[in-house]
Amino acid sequence: MMTPDWYAKVTLTANKGTTYEVKNSKNKVIQGKSETKNGKAEIRLNDTGNYTVIAKSDNGHVSKKLPVKVNHYKAAPNKWTSSVGPLRFKITSVEYQKMKKNEANKPDNSGIDEAYKELNNHYYQVKVNYLVKNSSKKAVNPQYTIWMPEADNGQEFSTETPSPDGGAVDTIVGTEAINPGNSRSGSVIMLSNHKFTVKHLKFSIEEVLGNEGNHIAKGGVAELK
Repeated sequence: MMTPDWYAKVTLTANKGTTYEVKNSKNKVIQGKSETKNGKAEIRLNDTGNYTVIAKSDNGHVSKKLPVKVNHYKAAPNKWTSSVGPLRFKITSVEYQKMKKNEANKPDNSGIDEAYKELNNHYYQVKVNYLVKNSSKKAVNPQYTIWMPEADNGQEFSTETPSPDGGAVDTIVGTEAINPGNSRSGSVIMLSNHKFTVKHLKFSIEEVLGNEGNHIAKGGVAELK
């Protein structure tokens, strides 16, 4: 499986003096002849797919063929962020994917349409499933209270003004009020032309507002530690 840094690492152990090469599923060499160090090598693969690592002894004979399948990164951290006023977020799962731009892969939300047109033919997507809890004695209204995800590199992913550098579609932002003491589950899809990570995902909130847009708490940043 890929790591959250968008690559997979394969460890090869063989006899001293062994060399190796890597072929993809089309039998094309993607990493040419390389030498192991004392019979060991760490091979980095930057895309999902099926590969074969072919190891050869120092006399040129094939000594080992290692099939490798690399899947996209998935994790279920089930961790809470810090709080902003009465709001706190539990990150239940994350999924990273390199995507091909087409209508089937475009999120079903008109707000992302213009930014999606500007994405490269291949772009990067992270889907975060989360739960937001309102510990206030007042209802918090996501139609007025907007939270914006932020990647580890500081890139913001706006649902209101998305761009090809960072756009988002959130299933909770814009919905009805979250009553006192209640929680709501949803997801946010983050899209970008550039690789990004969310190991320490942040949600930036300008202000926590109630049903009539009334002030409940000042804004801040909820961060996954």
